[in-house]
Amino acid sequence: MLVPGIPLDAHPAFRVSTLDALEEAVGTHLGAQFVQLPAGARAIDAYANNFKLPNSRLWFCSYGIPLALKFPEADHIRVQFHYSGIGATWIGGSLFPINPRQGCISTTEAEIDFSPAFEQIVWRIPKDVMVRKLAGMMDCAVTSGLDFDPVLDLATPQAATMSRILDCLLHAADTVTGEAADVVLSELEQAMIASFLAASNHDCRDRLGKKAPAAAPRQVRRAEEFIAANWNQPLSIEDLAVEAGCSVRSLFRTFRQSRGYTPLEFARRLRLGNARRMLQNPDQSTTVTSVAFACGFNDLGRFSKDFTQAFGELPSLVLNRTRGAAVQAA
Repeated sequence: MLVPGIPLDAHPAFRVSTLDALEEAVGTHLGAQFVQLPAGARAIDAYANNFKLPNSRLWFCSYGIPLALKFPEADHIRVQFHYSGIGATWIGGSLFPINPRQGCISTTEAEIDFSPAFEQIVWRIPKDVMVRKLAGMMDCAVTSGLDFDPVLDLATPQAATMSRILDCLLHAADTVTGEAADVVLSELEQAMIASFLAASNHDCRDRLGKKAPAAAPRQVRRAEEFIAANWNQPLSIEDLAVEAGCSVRSLFRTFRQSRGYTPLEFARRLRLGNARRMLQNPDQSTTVTSVAFACGFNDLGRFSKDFTQAFGELPSLVLNRTRGAAVQAA
């Protein structure tokens, strides 16, 4: 739950006094549209403030009238936190109340219902930024996607930590200025991302903080050892089944049961992880193409796409950043 009275009156995005102006403002600034215009043409006092962070944005929205807004599918993750009043979000025909004990997470099309007194804080963070942080926390590729449960339970200890960090982030965005602001906001934002990943339910949650693989049948262990020894060579499921001493069907089944993914998915994670390490430790002849081929990717476009999905950034950016850091250190 957010601390009442946190400073939210700075960094104005818009403040309007008519419905027409509000309709234009939410479309321009938030990419939203009215589901239905409120009845009456009375004067209103609707406003939104925008806190720009290094990689994401925080919005505080207060409209003062009953309102329903429709938001399109986006390339960012939308996280709603209650501040006051009563509100709810519709996603795919399901209703998710927004209150002090529950927030909402969405990336798809969503409709948000505002009561006259409903005020909320919305965190918009690009998906690739979230993937990059998750890959760093797990020290491996994120190859299974990143889908969130819409319900963000704010009553858990992890969520309590996240809420405190959000309070600190809002205070810092409002009060810290000068050269220190970039450093402070960047560190707090990274802490916010990490705490959010720990507090929310998503399809990589079980892998967060997992220190070692669980015990598995010997067929799975044999397949893993063979993949680890030959990760940069062409591999087929038939070859793996022979090495494991079982049928293809049995290997798939036991691998999924004990690991949660397929043998070839395990091989892809190893290849992408090795590719990132090679890009982070290049020599003078290292290129993205040479790394892709060395790691068993014959299609450069597919390698770039898989790498970006797994780590949230292009392989060329990793290589350029590493070389840039080496030049500065020289």
